[in-house]
Amino acid sequence: MKHSKIEILENTPVAYSILYLALPSMLSMLVNIIYNLTDTFFIGKLNDPFKVAGVSVALPYYNMLMAIAGIFANGGASYLSRLLGKKDLDAARETTTTAIFTIGIVSIFAVILGILFIPTYLKLSGSSALTALAAQQYLTAIFIGSPIIMVKFTMIQLLRAEGAAKEAMLGLFIGTGANIVLDPLFIFSFNMGVTGAAIATVIGQGLGLLYYSIYYLRKKSLVSPGRKYLHLRWPCYKEILAIGIPSSLSQIMMSIGNAISFKLAAAYSDHTIAALGVVSRVFSIAIFAFIGLSIGVQPLIGFNYGAQNYSRMKKVIKMSNLICLGMAVIFTLLFGLFPRELIAIFINDSRIIRIGTQILKAYVIAIPFAGLGMILMAALQAMGKALPAFIVSLSRQGIVYIPMLFLLNYLFRFDGLIFAMPIADVITTILSFTFVYHITKRLKSSA
Repeated sequence: MKHSKIEILENTPVAYSILYLALPSMLSMLVNIIYNLTDTFFIGKLNDPFKVAGVSVALPYYNMLMAIAGIFANGGASYLSRLLGKKDLDAARETTTTAIFTIGIVSIFAVILGILFIPTYLKLSGSSALTALAAQQYLTAIFIGSPIIMVKFTMIQLLRAEGAAKEAMLGLFIGTGANIVLDPLFIFSFNMGVTGAAIATVIGQGLGLLYYSIYYLRKKSLVSPGRKYLHLRWPCYKEILAIGIPSSLSQIMMSIGNAISFKLAAAYSDHTIAALGVVSRVFSIAIFAFIGLSIGVQPLIGFNYGAQNYSRMKKVIKMSNLICLGMAVIFTLLFGLFPRELIAIFINDSRIIRIGTQILKAYVIAIPFAGLGMILMAALQAMGKALPAFIVSLSRQGIVYIPMLFLLNYLFRFDGLIFAMPIADVITTILSFTFVYHITKRLKSSA
């Protein structure tokens, strides 16, 4: 199986391979950051804290949607990279086909259930009436477009798994460009407010989906899906779900944790909710950069694990961690020195800026641990280590973060609330390192 993308995964020097795959993924995440920040930026220009708070409250519910898609996106990507390492193209094409077809079916149910449960979620959030109204308007439009969002997310992860990082990036550029143009048009010109922001997001995602669909239909992918590969067999689902469920569980628990943090923040004020939401967006700049790096190296780890070239795989993990630490230093300095200025970009409200500055300073502690944790989790997923990945996922959100939220908020009020996440990141990163260290120590390369 001779293919330029396979050469990158298999034979090219590790440093170059990481740069080749990770840089487009990181640029994609940069574009994704812009995508996510665009709604907050333009809604913030309305100078209405209730609308900003509404979009913030909507975020965990939206992330829940992405978590469901992540079952087949991340699980399919992990299995696909290992199959390519084994040179099993037919099974790889079956995996691509199964993942895309299944998430298409699941997304239809997501529309129905998502819209039905929006009122219940908002009631549980503890938001004020005006904040809840804004959140409902935003979420309704998002969930109507959820099939587009979920299928597109699955496609982009599968493309990255086969080493098509540049192609994945181009689709994001198209979608983000459209969102930037359409947001002010729908929000201000059409006077649609938060609903307009959501519609612009869905249209942008749709254009990205169109690009990826054309790429697959033109058979430019190494593992393009096709009807003849639509077998829907349990062995394929078993491999996808083994990694996809733990990965998705982490995202689901994170969404629940975020929802709880917003509910606890609601006890202080709508300004606190808005500040927490803006900080989450700002902090996502670092998080998405780390995600981009982890996404870029995951195919390298998975391919070489499947090929039993463990020495090359270990080099990838080690170098990725070093790159991650370098990035962490940069983000720590940026967020630590300019918190007020970063928050002020999105909202011109002195109270929100003051509260947000306090939150962002606390979050700075988590930056290096969050980055390393993502690289280590990517390694566990790429190697198909379902149980350790499940334990880490459950620990990060369920066992550590959520209890910490309640305990620290009870003991230290607002100060405790904002330090729960950094503490959780420290603990679970140590746990992830322990798993990866012991797993890789036992491997002996045959290549």
